[in-house]
Amino acid sequence: MDPADADTLRTGVGQLAAEHDEVGGALHRIRDLAMGYALPPDACATYDLTFRSLREFEADIHRHVHLENNILLPGMAALIA
Repeated sequence: MDPADADTLRTGVGQLAAEHDEVGGALHRIRDLAMGYALPPDACATYDLTFRSLREFEADIHRHVHLENNILLPGMAALIA
């Protein structure tokens, strides 16, 4: 592999790791603000839909990060090596 290409991949890996940390922090903050997505007893349908959507969004992001961390990044590391 061309050294410049390897440097580009290394930079990309570092950026992804930083983004994962940032997104993880944001998701944690959202969950905290939403009280762990626990609905109050008198929650309306919109409240329920909003929290369900936030839970689904969080799960999608976790899946995305998992795929990058466990499939994409190891493949990139193998290319660099």
